[in-house]
Amino acid sequence: MVRYRKFSITLIALFMLVALKIYIDLTFTPTHLPEAPSVSPELYQNPVVQLEPLKGNEELSLATLYNLAQKLRKSVIRSEAFWNTEQLQLLDLKRPMAWTCSNSTSLLQVKGTDPYPELLQSFLAHSRCRNHKMIINQPKKCARNNTFLLLAIKSSPQNFAQRQAVRDSWGGEKNYGGKNVKLVFLLGTIPLPNLSPLLAYENNHSHDLLQWDFVDTFFNLTLKDQLFLGWANKHCAGAKYILKGDDDVFARTPNIVQILSLLDNRRHNSLYMGHVVKSARPYRDTNSKYYIPPSFYVGFYPPYAGGGGYVFSGRLTPWLYLVSRFVVPFPIDDVYTGMCFMALGVHPVGHPGFKTFNTPKEEKNSCSEKQLLLVHRKSPQEMLKMWGQHYEKMQQC
Repeated sequence: MVRYRKFSITLIALFMLVALKIYIDLTFTPTHLPEAPSVSPELYQNPVVQLEPLKGNEELSLATLYNLAQKLRKSVIRSEAFWNTEQLQLLDLKRPMAWTCSNSTSLLQVKGTDPYPELLQSFLAHSRCRNHKMIINQPKKCARNNTFLLLAIKSSPQNFAQRQAVRDSWGGEKNYGGKNVKLVFLLGTIPLPNLSPLLAYENNHSHDLLQWDFVDTFFNLTLKDQLFLGWANKHCAGAKYILKGDDDVFARTPNIVQILSLLDNRRHNSLYMGHVVKSARPYRDTNSKYYIPPSFYVGFYPPYAGGGGYVFSGRLTPWLYLVSRFVVPFPIDDVYTGMCFMALGVHPVGHPGFKTFNTPKEEKNSCSEKQLLLVHRKSPQEMLKMWGQHYEKMQQC
C-alpha cells in the first residue's frame, strides 16, 4: 500500500512537471539578446568610412592614420639607404613628421658611395616645408560646392601655350549632363626671366592659376602635389573627383565624367584610378632625370598610377594630406603619391583608357583611339586637333 502511494505521488509529480512545462512554453516569451549590427565589408576596405567620423579631431585623426600607415612596413626594405632608414624610424616614432621650412642641414650630410645630385640635395633640404607663400590663389573656384570633377594640372610658369591649349580643348570649364568640371593649373616659380606680369595678365583672363613661392623643378613636383592637397582641402573640399595631370596630356573629359558617374558608392569614396605601374625599380642611370642613388632608396616602388594623369576621390583629399606626415617625402611625385595611398590602404585601379606612357603606334589614327580616356605627351597643336576630332570619331566608330 505504501509502495502504491509512493508510486502515485511520483506519477502525480511527473504530470505536474509536464503540465508546468507546457504552461511555460505556451505563455512565456524568452528574451533574446540583440543581434550585433551587421558591418559592411566596406568598413575594412574603405578608409573614408573609418576616418570621416574623425573630421575636426586632428589628434585622433593622426593617431588613426599612424595605425593605417603601418602597412608601409611590409614594403620598406631594412637598409642603410637614407629614405628606407628615415621611413622606418618615422613609423617607430608614433608621432607625425614635423613640417618645417628651416633648412635641414643634417639631411645634406648623408654619406654614401655615390654623391647626391644638386636637385636631390635641394629637395632634401626643403622637402618638409608646407608653408610656402601663395602668390596667385582662386579661393572661390569651388564656391558653389557643386564641382563634380576638378582638373588639377601641373604646369610650369613658362608653359603658356600648353595651358591655353588645355583651356581651349579638353580642360574647358563646362557642364556635362549636370556634372560641373572646374580647372586649375599648379605652378611654382622660376628664377629668370620674371614672368610675374605675364602670369598676372593670364590669370586676370582665365582665373585658373594657383602659384606658390617655390622653385618649380621636377623633384619639387612632390611638393606641388602636397601644396595642392592643402589648397583643395581648404577651398574645394566638396569636389567629388580630382584629375591630377600634366599640361601635355589629352583627356576625353566627357567620357571620364560618364564613367565616374556610373561608379558605386564604394568606388566613389575610395577611387585611385589610372595607368597602374607595378614592380617598378628606381632608375640608376645618372643621366636620367628619374635617377635615384642606391644610397638614397633600395627596393621596389609600390604600385602607383602614372603621374601623367590619374583620378581619385575628392573625399580622400584631407586624409592624403594628413597621412603624408607619416610618409617621408620622395622626389618622384607619382611614386610618393602611391606611397601615400598605400599608407591609407587604397590600391590603384588600372583602366585601359589611361595611357600615360603615350599611345601605341599601331593604335594611332584608328577607331581604337575612341576607347582612350587620357594620353600623355601631346603638343598644344595635337591637343587642339584631337579635341576637334573627338566628336567626329565618336560618330564614325
